[in-house]
Amino acid sequence: MKIWVIGRGYPTTSNGMWGSFELEQAKLLARNGHEVCYIALTLSFFNRKDPRGFREFKEDGVHIFTYSHLYFPGKAGIYLERFEDKCWRMLLDRTKADSGMPELIHVHYPSMLSSINEVEKYRKAGVRIYVTEHWSRVLINNLKKHELRRLQYYGKCSNCFMSVSQNLLEAACGLAEIVVPKVVVPNLVSPVFRKTESRKKDKGFTFIAVGRLAPVKQFDIVIRQFMDAFSGNDDVKLKIIGSGDMKAALEKIAGDCPQIQFTGMLNQTDVAKEISMADVLVSYSKYETFCVPVAEAWLCGKPAIISDRVGITSYLADWLGVEVPFDVPGELRRAMIEMVDGYGVYNAEKISEYAKKMFTEEAIYQKLVDAYERC
Repeated sequence: MKIWVIGRGYPTTSNGMWGSFELEQAKLLARNGHEVCYIALTLSFFNRKDPRGFREFKEDGVHIFTYSHLYFPGKAGIYLERFEDKCWRMLLDRTKADSGMPELIHVHYPSMLSSINEVEKYRKAGVRIYVTEHWSRVLINNLKKHELRRLQYYGKCSNCFMSVSQNLLEAACGLAEIVVPKVVVPNLVSPVFRKTESRKKDKGFTFIAVGRLAPVKQFDIVIRQFMDAFSGNDDVKLKIIGSGDMKAALEKIAGDCPQIQFTGMLNQTDVAKEISMADVLVSYSKYETFCVPVAEAWLCGKPAIISDRVGITSYLADWLGVEVPFDVPGELRRAMIEMVDGYGVYNAEKISEYAKKMFTEEAIYQKLVDAYERC
């Protein structure tokens, strides 16, 4: 099958891995024998570090086409539809000239990306259109008019509307009439995350938190509740993986507490190692459409403490961890204490096997193919 996957950008460390979820899914399709083009348009101000102009290359069986253009209006929140349509038309025409017409186009972040005017041309030409919504602004009902119009278009004109979590799908349905088939397809988790041999228990107990150091993640509350519960208990530690604008503020909150460690940004392999050596992952975000680190922890056989505003809670059972209110810090502290005291109830093998059935390459590919064939 000839498939075009449209994503946010080509992921690099300099742009915060912008487009990583979409490109990984494109590579998954290519590994399973499909002819896949990955297409990304970046319209940005000076602070983005993508190379300007057209780029075309191949990577892991995927033919990649990108175009980046300086875009002053975007900095002020201004949407110039004709200009964006022109950019998309140039990029899609170039892709078509090189690879031919696709059988289907799969648009990720449909409310954020793409020109519905240009996509409509392909739909009228018989190309099937599929979308996957990931965007947190859909979850919190914070779309601009043109973004809402895109959501409404795909809700009526795509072949299938997919979402990475049930709560995000429900939020999208609350914003737009979605009359096409609806499917939840979670994010793909890398195979580097897997259950390893159990670590020695004489190393104490370690909580781990992974993500961008931003206010929405509420790492400050995690640190404060950890310190309230375990300060002075050297057998219990908290490890925080990630980088971001709040790093200095979080380090100040932690002070000189020897039980808290900041690792900074790590590559995927090192993140997997750190999760494997920890005991429990904590995700206490104000809101999140999915939360890949929780799925990564489950694949490693680790339970999680998850706020009730995180999308992956729709997969949660009591043998996978604990759900706590995002706005009641005392409940987070209580859950952390109970995890340390009652950790023996969790079965690492059972947790890992469940995650394999839900979030690995085989599981995600089957969900995609089922949607492509059924819708």
